[in-house]
Amino acid sequence: MNVLTALVAFVFAALGASLSTEGIFRPAELLPGALLSLVASGALFASARFPRVATVVAICCAAAACAAGYLPTPLLLAPLIGCLYRLTVAGSLRAAAWWTGIAVGAVILGGAAGDTAPTGGSLLLRTVGVALWLLPAVFAGRMTHAQRAYLRMVEARAADAERNRDDDVRRRLSEERLRIARDLHDVVAHHLAVANAQAGTAAHLLGKRPEQVPPLLAGLSGSTSAALRELKATVGLLRHPGDDSSPGTTPAPGLDQLPEVIEACRAAGIDVSVSSDGTPRRLPPLVELTAFRIVQEALTNVTRHAVHPIVTISLTYEEDTFAVDVVNTSAHSGPAGTGGYGLIGMRERANAVGGSVRAGPAGPDRYAVSLTIPLAAWQEDQVLR
Repeated sequence: MNVLTALVAFVFAALGASLSTEGIFRPAELLPGALLSLVASGALFASARFPRVATVVAICCAAAACAAGYLPTPLLLAPLIGCLYRLTVAGSLRAAAWWTGIAVGAVILGGAAGDTAPTGGSLLLRTVGVALWLLPAVFAGRMTHAQRAYLRMVEARAADAERNRDDDVRRRLSEERLRIARDLHDVVAHHLAVANAQAGTAAHLLGKRPEQVPPLLAGLSGSTSAALRELKATVGLLRHPGDDSSPGTTPAPGLDQLPEVIEACRAAGIDVSVSSDGTPRRLPPLVELTAFRIVQEALTNVTRHAVHPIVTISLTYEEDTFAVDVVNTSAHSGPAGTGGYGLIGMRERANAVGGSVRAGPAGPDRYAVSLTIPLAAWQEDQVLR
C-alpha cells in the first residue's frame, strides 16, 4: 500500500513539474523537477515509520522545486501533502500546527527566491495557493486522528464491558451456587440429624434391648447412604471459601408450597392453571426442591417478559420419572433467564439431581420450560420416608 501511494504521488509530482500557465513558465529542464519528485515520493514511502524525517525531506524538495521555478500546484506538492497528512494523523494538534507552518513558510520562501519578477498571478499561486493546497491535508489528518481515537475508545469500552460482563456472570453464578448450597443444606442436614438420632438410640439400647439394635442400624445405613448421595449431587456447587457460611433456618421449600407461588402470580394478573398426570405422591426433598425452584424461576420470567400470559403447569408422576412442563402462551413471550443466568441456574439445579431441563419456543407464541428427573436413584430415599 505504501509503495502504491508513493508511486501515485511521484506520477502526480512529475506531472506537476511539467505544468505551466499564462505568464508563468516552468523551467526548460524537467529532469531536476522529476528527481526532486522522486526523492519526495521516497520520503512519503518512509513516512509511515519516520513521519518527521520524511516531512523534513518533502519540505526541502518542495521548497527546492519552487526555487527552481516550478509551479507550486497540488500535483507538485502531492508528496508533501501526503507526509503532512501522515504526520498529523500520528502526532498531536500542536505538532501538526508547527509542521504545517514550517512547510507553508518554506515553500513560500522557496517560490519567492526563484521568482525574480513576480506578477500578481505568480505571487498568488506561490503564497495563498500553497496554504490552500497544504491545509486540507492537515484538516483531513486531524479528522482521521480523531476518528481513530474514537474507535480506540469504543474498543476499550467494549473490552471493558466484556470484562465486566464476565465478572458479572461469575458473580451471579457464585451467588446461584451459594443459594443452591443453602437450599441443599437443609436436606442433607435432615439425613445427618436422623442418622445421629438412630446412632444414639442404638448405643442406648445396645446393653438393655439388643434385639432392637439391628433394625436401627439398618435405618442408620439407609440414612447415611441417602446423605452421601445428596452430598455427591452437590459437588461443584458448594460455596467458595470465604463465602457466607451461615445457612438459613427456613425449611427447604417443596411442591406443597407451589400453590402459594401460583396465587401470587394470579394476583399479578397471570392466568395459571395446574394439572397432574399420574398419582401425586411425596417425592424426595431434593427432587421437590429442584422442581419448585425451576417452576418458580419459569413463573418469574413469565412475570417479567410475557404480555397477557396464560401459563399451564403440568406435573407428571411416573413410576421411575418425575416431569414438570411450564408452557407460557402470550402475545410476546420472553426466554427464561434473559441474559442466560436463570437458565444456567435451572441447568445446574437439574444436573445436581441427575435430571435435565430444556427451555425454548414450543410453537407460535408459546415458550416451554421442561424438567425431567429420573427417580431410580432416589427410590431408596423415598422408601425411607
